[in-house]
Amino acid sequence: MCLTLLAYVTGMAIYFIPRNHEMSFTEKVITVIVAYVLVIMLWLAMQYREHLRHKRSDTE
Repeated sequence: MCLTLLAYVTGMAIYFIPRNHEMSFTEKVITVIVAYVLVIMLWLAMQYREHLRHKRSDTE
């Protein structure tokens, strides 16, 4: 799932950054960086939940 989101964000950045003339370059870069950070945070949350699930199954 996270790889799919990462590919989507990358694809949208490659496609829309050169075509969008309403935003400054800095705003475009910040938007892409924030999107990448959100995907990384989602991946970390999913890893943490998997760790908790594994830990819970070991105690049972």
